[in-house]
Amino acid sequence: MSPRHFALLPRPVIVAIACALVAANAHNAIARPAAIDPCSLLTSAQVKAVFGVDIAAPSAISQTACMWKSTGAKVQMATVAIQPPGTSWEHMKVVLPTVPIKPLSGVGDDAFYQPLGTFTPLAVKKGKTIVIIKTYGVGAPATQEAYEKALALDVVKHL
Repeated sequence: MSPRHFALLPRPVIVAIACALVAANAHNAIARPAAIDPCSLLTSAQVKAVFGVDIAAPSAISQTACMWKSTGAKVQMATVAIQPPGTSWEHMKVVLPTVPIKPLSGVGDDAFYQPLGTFTPLAVKKGKTIVIIKTYGVGAPATQEAYEKALALDVVKHL
């Protein structure tokens, strides 16, 4: 509809349309929390402090995931992925029934590791936000767990 056509509508109809548009936009602003930039959750210095090697600037993998990668010959990397709103925390704990979870206390509101082959990602929930932290190239699962916990303690400060 062109602006000229709006002029032909009765004033109450124009007011009703305007109110509906304002209400729809207000609802969308309330229903959609500001997106979190995953690359803002850690600094390269924080990752370097955990890994003990030089780390490049963060690099976005997608709008909801970021990675920090070592600059040396040996590739070491950390990723943080923010789960979509509405992701069920309880479902995440049972989605792979044959893979037991390993609870972790003291990080966020709730956290657990879920060993998957040679990887042991850490899922952390704080408020309504869920993040998955993974490390690569750091060795045994126990080392991965220690690194991921240290990184998670920095991540939850920004959630």
